[in-house]
Formats: sequence, structure tokens, C-alpha cells
Amino acid sequence: MKKSSKVTGHACAIFCIIVWGTTFIVSRMLLDFYTPLQTMMMRFILAYAVLWCMCPKWYFHWKDEIGFLLMSLFSNTLYFMAENTALTLTQSSNVSILVSAAPVFTALLLVLLPQCSERLTRYTVLGIAISFCGMIMVVLNGSLVLKLNPVGDLLALGAAVSWAVFNMILRGYSERFSSYLISRKLMFYGVLTTLPLLFWEHAPMNCSMLLTPKILAGILFLGIMGSALCYVSWNSAIYVLGVLRTNIYIYAIPFVTMVTAAFCVNESITLMGIAGAILIISGMVLSSLQRSNPGCLEEK
Repeated sequence: MKKSSKVTGHACAIFCIIVWGTTFIVSRMLLDFYTPLQTMMMRFILAYAVLWCMCPKWYFHWKDEIGFLLMSLFSNTLYFMAENTALTLTQSSNVSILVSAAPVFTALLLVLLPQCSERLTRYTVLGIAISFCGMIMVVLNGSLVLKLNPVGDLLALGAAVSWAVFNMILRGYSERFSSYLISRKLMFYGVLTTLPLLFWEHAPMNCSMLLTPKILAGILFLGIMGSALCYVSWNSAIYVLGVLRTNIYIYAIPFVTMVTAAFCVNESITLMGIAGAILIISGMVLSSLQRSNPGCLEEK
């Protein structure tokens, strides 16, 4: 793989993590005015419109559409439904920790694949463990109190598993289609699969709030940055770096959220949070020291 390509892949992953870490604050603000399903629908529709302008090329093949539909179910509908519902049932710190466990489930799924049974190295496993410990420290950020809620915590774990499954399906598609086309298909099927749930919810929608600059800016940020551009960048990073190496960046999302919250809502950053950030970065660097087995995580 060319060095410039690897740099581009890491840059795409970092861009996603910075934006997704910020979307947590924005989503929390919007959920005071709209239901999770309404927020999801506006996000998907806006992202689809933007991606269609970026990639207006038409493509349709039944066999591939099934894969696009499955990816959208796992990365959009099921993931966001599980995560948002978990936030209403358990503490946000619990959700952050459990959802950010997606790289662990991704590694397990890769190991379960017959052709990838020997892929994980000691460096990779140690890096994942160190980053995971650092992520927990960042989420706690000085608070050592965690209250368990079985239903909410299981839903958060389900969101992590859903994201891992999405990335496994994405591996094959990222080699055949452009990131723009994949992302557009994901948003299209995100709209289709969310629409029945929205009708079933039958909750009134306050469209007048969209005229409020703060609300409109939040929707635009989630749709354009959080969905359209981030999904394109994430798909590109998967293609360049591989599934596991890209997913390890997910551990940094709580750190970005912590920094964003410190600036936006004046939440404090403790020494535990700083130490956790150092562990996250150390684990990510350690995981990248040794090349993965080409037969399992193909270098491009």
C-alpha cells in the first residue's frame, strides 16, 4: 500500500471520529424537540439528497441491493434505534462504553471467519485492550459510579454488534463500489426502513422548529456532516486500512465527546479523562505497528 493512501485512510477515519464525537452533543439537543425516529428520518433524507448530488450515477441490481439493504439495517435503522432507546433506559456513560465496544465484536467476527482464524496478532489484541481501558476511563472521566440496567445495556451492546456486522458486510462491497454510491444506498434504505416505524410511532412533528437557526443547524450538521460525508469517509477508510484498524478509531469517540462537552456545555475534564486519552492513542498506535495477515485483512 502506498504511504499516501494510508495517510488518506487515517485522515478519513480521524475526520469521522471528530464529527461523530460531536454529533452526540447535537443529537442530545435535538431529542428535546423530536423523537429519535423523526431525527433519524430527517438525517437520512438530507444525507441522501446531498449524496445524490455528489454521485448521481444510477445503479440497481437485485443481488447487490440485498447487501445494501442489510448494511443499512445494521448501520442505520437497527444501530440508531438500539442506541437511542438505550439512552432512554440507562446512563449515557453505560451506553458510551458498551457501544464503543464495536471494535471488540469486529475482531471476534473476523476471527470466526474461516479465512481469518490466524489474523489477530498479539500487538493487535494488546492495542485493542489498552484502547478499550482508556475509552472506559474517558467515559467515566472521574466518576466511578455505574448503574446497570439490563435492558438498556443489552440494547447498547446490540448497537455495537450491529455496527460490527455492518462493517463485515461492507468489506466486500468497498472493493466493488465507490464510497459515494455505497453511502447513498445506505441512506436510501435507511429512509425506507425507518418510514414504517415512523408511521407506527404516529408522533406529531413540530416542523416550525426547523425555522429556528439552532435546530436547523443541528439537522444540517447531522445530515451533511454526520451521515453524508462521514459515511463516505468511513467507507473509504475501510477500503484503505481494513475493517479492524479503522474500527479501533471508534475508541476515540468518547474522548472527542468529552472535549466537545467541555467547550459547549462546560463539563470538566479530569486527570482520569486525560490518562484515558493517552491510553486510547497508545493502543491505536500499538495496533498499527504490525501488518495484518494479508489473507484476512487485505492491504490495498
